[in-house]
Amino acid sequence: PLHLARRAVLLFARPNAGRTLGTLAGALAVAMASASEPLLLKAFVDRLTAAAGAPHSAAAAGVMGGVALFVSVLGARLVGAAWVTTSTWRVKLGFEYQMRSRVAAKLSVLSPLTQSEIGTGGLRYAIDASAPQTAGAFTDVAFRVAPILTYVGIATWGMTRLHAPIAVAVLCLVPIPALVAVSTARHQSRRDRMHQAFWTRFWSWYGEVMQGMGTVRAFARERAEERAFTRRMRWAFAAIQRGVAVDARSTLAAGLTELTARALVLAWGGSLVVRGELTVGTLVAFLGYIGGVFTPVQQLVDLYPTVRKASVALDAVFAVLDADEEAPDLPGAVPAPRLSGRVRFERVSFGYRADRRAIDALDVTIEPGQTVALVGPSGSGKSTVLRLLQRIHHPTHGRVLLDGHDLRALEVASVRRQFGVVLQEVVLFNASVAANIAYARPSATRAEVVAAAAAAGAHDFIMALPGGYETGVGEGGRALSGGQRQRIAIARAFLVDPAVLILDEATAALDPVSEQLVQRSLRTLREGRTTLIVAHRLNTVRDADRILVLLDVP
Repeated sequence: PLHLARRAVLLFARPNAGRTLGTLAGALAVAMASASEPLLLKAFVDRLTAAAGAPHSAAAAGVMGGVALFVSVLGARLVGAAWVTTSTWRVKLGFEYQMRSRVAAKLSVLSPLTQSEIGTGGLRYAIDASAPQTAGAFTDVAFRVAPILTYVGIATWGMTRLHAPIAVAVLCLVPIPALVAVSTARHQSRRDRMHQAFWTRFWSWYGEVMQGMGTVRAFARERAEERAFTRRMRWAFAAIQRGVAVDARSTLAAGLTELTARALVLAWGGSLVVRGELTVGTLVAFLGYIGGVFTPVQQLVDLYPTVRKASVALDAVFAVLDADEEAPDLPGAVPAPRLSGRVRFERVSFGYRADRRAIDALDVTIEPGQTVALVGPSGSGKSTVLRLLQRIHHPTHGRVLLDGHDLRALEVASVRRQFGVVLQEVVLFNASVAANIAYARPSATRAEVVAAAAAAGAHDFIMALPGGYETGVGEGGRALSGGQRQRIAIARAFLVDPAVLILDEATAALDPVSEQLVQRSLRTLREGRTTLIVAHRLNTVRDADRILVLLDVP
């Protein structure tokens, strides 16, 4: 759609406007040089023919002059084309960079509901495949359409000047490839959208299979998933092959049309040359223009599927860019001051769906330094309370206050930097132990990282690793045990020196020995900090100052 194309140009192409205009000017100059070549070749051949009976020295001088002019124009065109190619890639990569950057920035603030609706495959498509498709379409349109039209205009003028009847006959054949392409356009658009939807679903499914490989193996479903993979691949490749067949027929029609034009010029022009009504140079120029006219027109026709695929890609990109954020800053939001940790839920209600509330009129105050445990059956809203405090969601009704400040009036990043969060499923990145601890505060010194690890009870086992703090933890932290990963997460929270500590089932997946070690670290971390704990085990919450029981909202 045109409105999406306009938005894409304004968002992604404007930062490179100067280079884009320069590249377009270069492409136009190359097109004009290319259009002049058949006329130069005509002049050279006619001069060569006329010089057949002239003195040798005069003929040689004329030939060398024609060669020098032709080589100069051709050489300038080649140099210009090389520069245009290089500059086009710079514009394309700049466009792609702008697109990927904006999509990546939006992905980090999408609401969980939006992420689940778009799906992993859709998010991957938006940031991966969509960017090169759209950037390629932009540069093709920007740097091909005007130069092609310029070339065709000059070529039409030149052929008409050379021999108008032959020019008219040739130009009548030029639209045929475009008409063939238009006749298949609807089928191709439907095919492209079907492919995009298929790959979106496919990668979402395959990502689930890879993440759940343990479950797949536990139930001996490896071969079944392999068969499902190959079955879907066969369907996709068969659909692609059918599309290729349609495209091949369009290409064949264009090739046969050009062949017809060449045969027409050779037959008609050749007979005129024999009768002396047309020069050999004119016939050569006509043959040069035929390839020059039909090839650019075919390039214009080929732009259609490129633009069509880019249109599908833009739908995916703007589905992400226009999606709701998790809980955006309100206009006029200010950075949070250093917090003491007083938390107030003021008659807070929230629902993931309009017809059902997960939290209904929660009204509670937590004083600085208090430890409050949230208990209740699954689905009663315990984790939702923590998400509201982290401002992953805005309350439907009521307010969440921090030190008396409405949470919505504070910049969310400045609030979260004062929170320490330890979850049941610890996320570690494929980097060193030190880098994972410092992820909470990248500016931390090595001494601060070590001090945080020592406070979390992790220093001794870290030093026992082969590389100490520089040991890689593997993808997802797989090189460490569950208890070790949890203590790395606690060290990360220590490094932040948080005013508010959030523990969501932080020890639920640990064995008794590991749980005891982690609990000891958590008790140290909780000292003097406001702490909210979600847990099911009694030994996890028995040290809490208060226990809040949440029940299912009817």
